Amino acid sequence: MIRAGASGPDAYRESGDNHFYNLEYDQAIADYTKLVQQKPNDPIGYNDLASAKLYKIMLRQGLLDSNAFGKDNRFLRNRRPQGDPAEKRQVIDTLERGRSAAQALLARDSHDKAALYALCANYGLRATYEFTLDKAWVAALRSGSKARTYCDQVKKVDPSFTDAYLVLGVYEYAAGSLPMAAKMFGAIGGIHGSKKKGFEYITRVAKEGNYERNSARVVLALLYRREKRPLEAAQVLEGLTADYPRNYLFGIEMASDYADASQPDRAVGVLKTLLAKADLNPASYRLLPREAVERKIQSCRQSFQIAAAQ
Repeated sequence: MIRAGASGPDAYRESGDNHFYNLEYDQAIADYTKLVQQKPNDPIGYNDLASAKLYKIMLRQGLLDSNAFGKDNRFLRNRRPQGDPAEKRQVIDTLERGRSAAQALLARDSHDKAALYALCANYGLRATYEFTLDKAWVAALRSGSKARTYCDQVKKVDPSFTDAYLVLGVYEYAAGSLPMAAKMFGAIGGIHGSKKKGFEYITRVAKEGNYERNSARVVLALLYRREKRPLEAAQVLEGLTADYPRNYLFGIEMASDYADASQPDRAVGVLKTLLAKADLNPASYRLLPREAVERKIQSCRQSFQIAAAQ
């Protein structure tokens, strides 16, 4: 949906973002394609397009559900996901076009912060592709390291370029979460991290970011859940659901957070709302795992009955 008054490339980016965060990836791809056609020298547009193509594949393969990467490490043990080779090739080709566009800008100005940021995001997406679809751990680590390097350069050129802090924040949090022995070896190799600083960076992007604000909100919800702060995670997801009401994954995650916070009645309410939305708008909720949602409702109701009896 293009906001009244918006026009040109900005309108297509805004509409594409709206579709992207509502899980409407075909529509997002159409908008981002028009964005790239109107601004072929803008590397950020290629990242948007590649992201929509990548997440379309990940949604279909069930890789956007946080349970896919749970503590049981099921994802690591499973076989590499199968997919259409042509679709996967399109993701890489789009990333390559974006990388070339960014490098062309840097050839004219090595301090072009938009180009440096575009390369940061580009390699971040490549790392996601390599980790989730190829299960190429070393390649993913290499791409992730390049993403951090480019975002660090953006920070040095312009510390107020807020979007660059998302990758830096994730790195800080991840490095700060390592066991003590790993931290000691990391310090020898020059790798440091701080969970506190990571949270601060990501929260800043969630509040003030331009390109990455919504991505930072999603990451923040995941980290709150990891840190066993489910009500704070649910609060972030409430905001995302209000902005993108057709994204049923936000609702499912929110219900899990309320259940973890021993509020099964609120979890049931969220899940029942999802089913009602699916009845009213089946086209937008055709991938909603209805049976899984109904089982979750029964599980939450049982938890509520047990809690009430105690």
